Amino acid sequence: MQTWTPLAALAAVYLPVLASPGPNFLAVTRASLDLPRRHALATALGVASGSTLLAALAAAGVGLLLRSSGEWLELLGAGYLLLAARSIWRQAGRVPAAAAEPAQPAGTAATGYRTGLLTNLSNPKALVFFSTIFAALLGAQAPQGLRVMAVVTVGTLSTAWHLSLATLFAHPAMRRGYARARPAVLRLSALLFTGFALRLLWQALRPR
Repeated sequence: MQTWTPLAALAAVYLPVLASPGPNFLAVTRASLDLPRRHALATALGVASGSTLLAALAAAGVGLLLRSSGEWLELLGAGYLLLAARSIWRQAGRVPAAAAEPAQPAGTAATGYRTGLLTNLSNPKALVFFSTIFAALLGAQAPQGLRVMAVVTVGTLSTAWHLSLATLFAHPAMRRGYARARPAVLRLSALLFTGFALRLLWQALRPR
């Protein structure tokens, strides 16, 4: 139970991060809409590799990071979640603008993978998430096995989600379905972000 509880909490926070629109989401969906399927799938794998790498780096340094700045790290993560929740809630009431850029050249699968990887490694949302919230949820005293399982959880969820995007957004019916569900998905994400922000605040401010 002690092992699965932090992994379940991590998955509950990370899934809305995956589902909310951002650079990674845009890179994969645009590749799916504009480029051959193999290119879109390679882009998705590149994004997932970036998530796994960031999670591994955060897991490797989580003990040292939290021992030196535990409460401040939790407060920073909570602040980020609250700001993200506010932004996502506002997005739910907006109609997404159509992409104005022309279709990109097909290139190769390697090009798609590199694009996805670099997009994620330079994504501010991903960098902040793994350096604050991921580290805070894992905890300073997390055993090595739990850290490995946390990285595997992130890699599995990111791979499954982005490959699903690359496949499903190639179908017009799925694009229309997401457009209809988008406000509800974003509002649910905002509420989940708020709940976990309050959890981090409680952890940071409670007596030690």
